[in-house]
Amino acid sequence: MKKILAVLLALCMAVSLAACGKKADDTAAAAETAGDGTVTVVTGKAGIDAVGDDGIDWNHMSMDELYERAKAEGGTITIYATTADADTARKYIRDQYPDLKFEYISCDTNTVMPKIEMEAQSGNPMADVLMVKDASGEVFNEYVLWDLVKIYYPADVCAHISDGMLRFGLPLYSTFNPWFYNTRMFDKVPIESWWDIVEGYNTETQSYRDAAGNSTQHWTIFSKDITAPSYAALWAQLIADSDKLAEQYKKQYGKDLEFTYHSHLKNTPGLMELPENNAGVELFWRFSQMTITPLADGDAVVEAVHDSVNGPTLGLCSASKLDNSKLSMGETGMDIAWVTGLEPYTAQDAAAYSYVVSGCDNPAGARLFIKFMMGGDDGQSGCYRVFDKLGHWSVRDDVEYKKSGISYEEVNLTAPDYEHIYQNYPNVKAYWNLWNSTR
Repeated sequence: MKKILAVLLALCMAVSLAACGKKADDTAAAAETAGDGTVTVVTGKAGIDAVGDDGIDWNHMSMDELYERAKAEGGTITIYATTADADTARKYIRDQYPDLKFEYISCDTNTVMPKIEMEAQSGNPMADVLMVKDASGEVFNEYVLWDLVKIYYPADVCAHISDGMLRFGLPLYSTFNPWFYNTRMFDKVPIESWWDIVEGYNTETQSYRDAAGNSTQHWTIFSKDITAPSYAALWAQLIADSDKLAEQYKKQYGKDLEFTYHSHLKNTPGLMELPENNAGVELFWRFSQMTITPLADGDAVVEAVHDSVNGPTLGLCSASKLDNSKLSMGETGMDIAWVTGLEPYTAQDAAAYSYVVSGCDNPAGARLFIKFMMGGDDGQSGCYRVFDKLGHWSVRDDVEYKKSGISYEEVNLTAPDYEHIYQNYPNVKAYWNLWNSTR
């Protein structure tokens, strides 16, 4: 395992590379030539044929081959996970392989990543598998690139997953963090693009007040904390897609977007920086000037949307909160639904990723567990279908999830760009705290 100095140098270099805005292939090349204990990371479909640094071709091993190696390892296969899906998989796999031992340890993102790092520094990693959402790109840029965890690309699984979804790791399934609207007030999705959310913004007053001081804000907004990883990452992705947002604005309004945020930039190199003439930043500025009610719990967000006491209301939280709806619960449920089909896209895919912990005691057992979750050799022999739930979409083209009742394409999600998200994420948080506090 790495020495402490190597890990620190690697993390510093990850920040440096992200700040330079390198493309995916450049990042891999930089990792190869940088030294200081870094590794070459080959991602996407190309990663399937990459042999591990131990010289073993893990990616082309069958479940039976992994099982035989896992038995020889003989240890308890330990899974650190921020989602209970890992525990679901553990219960299924222990029935399939009763002579292997599996341990699930529930973690949250804020504690599990430092734990992985500290165990790596000590030379005694306790986990074999890490399963976590990489909302901010931190896992890829600071842990994958610097060999604290490894991406596993099982060939027969990845043959059924798009290259774009494999770019930053092996996702379990697709999900997202949507806007919700009130179905009692609207019989269909009431907005068509992100620009509709900031309806009422006055470019002259640069606020939601007209010259006479009257409120012009159209939507009542409830949201989880915008600086939380999933939501800051969503805005970071939108900033990365400035051209798409500018194009959508012109298509929708028949004129070029007017930038009104430049005088509000307080860029401080190394602390907080956002670019000029960026449609995503303009959208973010306009959103930050809205009257928004932050709520700590997603259930409270959808309840506020259901009540809609102040007229047209939107709420931002996780897709799973649709479980509270009449669609899920019948007449006892809430009058809520997802906003879908937004342009240029509704949200970025918020998948959880599975990794093998570098230097773990059970590398074969770790891969057996991950591959089992993903459906085994044929998509049918593992437990992949048990994750078919409301708000989940299969990433495999040979396994269909049906319980969401709407296709992935209809929702209109985009694959995350963790290089740009990683660059923009801290700036989104800093500027949200600044702009929202001075509204």
